[in-house]
Amino acid sequence: MSQEISVPQNDWLSKSFKDNGFGNITSTSQLRIESSQREFFRVKSKQNSLILMVVPAGIDESVSLFVSKGKFLKKNKVNVPEIFSYDESLGLILVEDFGDTLYQFNLEDSPDLYYEQAIDELIKIQSSDKDDIFFKSLNKEIFIMNWELFEKNFYKNFLAMSDDKILNEIKKNYDLVCNQLETQPKVVCHYDYECRNLIFTSTKKAGILDFQDALIGPIGLDLASLFKDLYYDWSEEKIHSWYRTYITKAKKKLGLELSFELLVKFIDFASIQRQIRILGKLSQVYQQLDRRERIKDFPRLLNYLVETSSRYAELKNMTFAISSLQDTLNKKMDKIFS
Repeated sequence: MSQEISVPQNDWLSKSFKDNGFGNITSTSQLRIESSQREFFRVKSKQNSLILMVVPAGIDESVSLFVSKGKFLKKNKVNVPEIFSYDESLGLILVEDFGDTLYQFNLEDSPDLYYEQAIDELIKIQSSDKDDIFFKSLNKEIFIMNWELFEKNFYKNFLAMSDDKILNEIKKNYDLVCNQLETQPKVVCHYDYECRNLIFTSTKKAGILDFQDALIGPIGLDLASLFKDLYYDWSEEKIHSWYRTYITKAKKKLGLELSFELLVKFIDFASIQRQIRILGKLSQVYQQLDRRERIKDFPRLLNYLVETSSRYAELKNMTFAISSLQDTLNKKMDKIFS
């Protein structure tokens, strides 16, 4: 195992494998690096392969909350990994292995099929009962926290910007966006429903990962994560066809009547809030953990903000303000990656 795994953790893993009928461990390999401090390992025996999630002590992520949400989603027939064993004190969770066909690297193979399967699983999430026991709501407090991450970590620390006029213009428009999100229908949200967290499984369904931050929020939020993709450029015609697929399924499964124009606005405004949040969070990750691979998409995120806000007259000041950051960002990126 990795040097990060302690002897008690390794003992627990070996015992859990045997207790669940998976036999003796024959190999382990570390998987992708996340923006959080969690680590993932593929653990194999002669006939079985599972995933071990390691949650380090002292970080704001709960093993029991992940397990509770996983069981809740599984009960609602969402295709999340089965959880075999976990230990809160050791920070370990042993789960089903969905394989390696991440949407992030395989969407071009069959995008219509992949997106339809992702929409089907999303509808299941959104149609789940809103359980207040462990689902918090995306509220003003979280909107403010997201803004503070953007202001401190992206605007002031990463870009080294100090112009309060530009910052205030962005903030006023950000507040307008958040106010619009509060008017959208509320559903259970994955909160990071992007192609990095979706796997096309052997059952030909979308497998859902990293749901530990799931909350109650606006219906456009997960759709924005899914379709405002950082890794693929789809034509507007193609994206709009997927929007219409969602509208049809939402009417049938959720009993929700959505016009195409209203859905577009829901998604656009949710994407603006999401992109502000991502810029702040990943700037923090970069500064604290030096995860350079997670900031490569910053120019694209700014482009999304400019393009999306430019479609709405009420956000024209955001378009201008964000555009004014692009030159500074490009110089910063050149300095980091040169």
